[in-house]
Amino acid sequence: MQKNHYESAFEAFLRISNIPYFSNRQDFRNRFKNGSSLKNFDFVISLPQQGNWIVDVKGRKFPGGSNKRHWKHWTTRDDLSGLLKWEKMLGDQFRGLFVFAYQICDDISPLPVENLFAWKKQLYAFIGVELHQYLGEVRLISPQWQTYEMPIRRFKTVARPFTDFISPEWFQKSKTNIP
Repeated sequence: MQKNHYESAFEAFLRISNIPYFSNRQDFRNRFKNGSSLKNFDFVISLPQQGNWIVDVKGRKFPGGSNKRHWKHWTTRDDLSGLLKWEKMLGDQFRGLFVFAYQICDDISPLPVENLFAWKKQLYAFIGVELHQYLGEVRLISPQWQTYEMPIRRFKTVARPFTDFISPEWFQKSKTNIP
């Protein structure tokens, strides 16, 4: 299955930054004998002396939707339960992380312009929230679609630029290798 442009932009950022990762097939779901299935994550990022992130990329526009709302950050029940199950199955060295890949669609951005990533004539801001922080304050926003989000004020306090989830030494070292 082809990745969407948000996931592709994030993967290009990882590759250009020399951040060790592997991507996972989204079109494949693990099926169990009881008939249930498990949603796959998008990436595993493995950082020396820091641990491993199980990443689920959520693509959003900034500002997004017909009301031009900022900071859209909803997830689905499947996203939440899948990432939590993977975290438990893979063990203590793996932590779940949502990366909201915001495609910048106006002259405002969640990050300073120098922290944006240009890819295929688009600008992206990568914002991360740890799974457990997200789960701790999530609320149902649509019973029909099984979508959830944190209160916006709380999201803005716990969400951080993705680069904050990488040790500064590692990120500075990797930036020197960009061609």
